[in-house]
Amino acid sequence: MRPTARLIGALRGSRKGLLIAGSVAAILGVGAGTASAATVASAAAPVSHDRAARTEIELTAERRPFRPTTMSWDEVAEIQAHRTNPSLGQGALPLADQLHPVAPYGPQQYMPLDSAQVGNAATIVRQALAKKMGLRSAVVAVATAMQESTLNDINYGTSDSVGLFQQQPSCGWGTAQQIMNPAYASDAFLTALQKYQAANPDWASQPLYQAAQGVQASAYPTAYAQWEDQAASLVQGITMHLTR
Repeated sequence: MRPTARLIGALRGSRKGLLIAGSVAAILGVGAGTASAATVASAAAPVSHDRAARTEIELTAERRPFRPTTMSWDEVAEIQAHRTNPSLGQGALPLADQLHPVAPYGPQQYMPLDSAQVGNAATIVRQALAKKMGLRSAVVAVATAMQESTLNDINYGTSDSVGLFQQQPSCGWGTAQQIMNPAYASDAFLTALQKYQAANPDWASQPLYQAAQGVQASAYPTAYAQWEDQAASLVQGITMHLTR
């Protein structure tokens, strides 16, 4: 058994470890359309505002602030590539490199997440990191997947929608098999988000739901907004795990 597999197996021996195990697996690389009205309406799982329901990776982010206003995304990528200590700069980052460039829109919700869901969030963040799109893009993508599939890689949906983002093969997102690969689905969403960003240079100053809606064309465009706080906390915690 490889060291990574032993670590994950040991983590799964406790409730706290179970929450972390999926993150470790996703971060270390172990294992592996258009949103419809019905999918959006039914995607949200039971939510909880109880701090106890938060994942360990989110609580770690609260205990150890990432300081997104002093670290550039290029520095994050450099740290990930070479595992060096961060060299913190001075001054504010561009809005695209901030977790919260604008205030969240509307009331915020929280959903309990298991190791697989956190692992899928980590996959999304890794894809954003690889594409050098910035922290805000990662938050938009994670919040979108939270609304569309509760961060579960589901093989069903309205019409032929499948996967984390409920993308449709009939709309050109790829084959169903491709879309069911979280890395592929994340990359496809982020590529579409890049096109939206190119057409809307002020996207980072817009509410989160506008960028998400620019890709998803949902019947409930503001629904993405309710997950912004939790998505930002996840992105913050996952990025810290990727760079420490």
